[in-house]
Amino acid sequence: MQIKDLTPDPENANKGTQRGEALLEKSISSYGLGRSILIDKNNRIIAGNKTAQKAGELGIDEVTVVDTTGSEVVAVRRTDLDAETDKEARELAYYDNQTSALSLDWDASQMLQDVEAGLNLPFTDEEVAKFTESELPFYSEKVETPLYEPSDEKPSLHNLFDKTRVEGLVKNIRSSDIPEDEKDFLILAAGRHARLNFQLIADYYAHSDKETQELMEDNALVIVDFNKAIENGWARLSGRVDVEYEKTNAE
Repeated sequence: MQIKDLTPDPENANKGTQRGEALLEKSISSYGLGRSILIDKNNRIIAGNKTAQKAGELGIDEVTVVDTTGSEVVAVRRTDLDAETDKEARELAYYDNQTSALSLDWDASQMLQDVEAGLNLPFTDEEVAKFTESELPFYSEKVETPLYEPSDEKPSLHNLFDKTRVEGLVKNIRSSDIPEDEKDFLILAAGRHARLNFQLIADYYAHSDKETQELMEDNALVIVDFNKAIENGWARLSGRVDVEYEKTNAE
């Protein structure tokens, strides 16, 4: 088929980088194509969006399709290269790996949408939060019930959160010339940028008195009663899990 017959992924979470694009262009121009791209049964690109785009821009129109169900390794054989004698083969290996490494620039909004949609991404929650920190705070409605074993000592209260971002926003808001009611609203909204350490919060909860624990539960800082969490909208179940949950409760 032709490159034009392929459909780019409109939800591709990798925005790409200028450095990666330049390296990809040099790699294809100097050494030709090495890796394959991955498409679905409807010719929509799953992986290799940037490679397909750059190949098209460089005038490579032909696409050789290998049909597979994922149960076999697909190898691209470069009949013009000998890895033992051709230095271009070794150089292509470097370009291939370096281009992949330098082309990654995760789209925070798309990553969060995929997390909220229930996609099982190959990242920990901490990694997703790190990737998205500059654009959006990390919130997820995905139900997880981690079990913490309390530490021997109660953590310090100031270690439970990081409000550096909040303080910076509030400072800018207070020094602005906007109306006071707008300042009040924006200062209230700025609080959502505080970053909470839920593992330390769980430790703090375990060492607190009953009244403090109840207030922490009301604030959804910890979830002890899962039925209450669902009732108050702090967590939700979906699909088969929801059906099985209701069935179990009915029994």
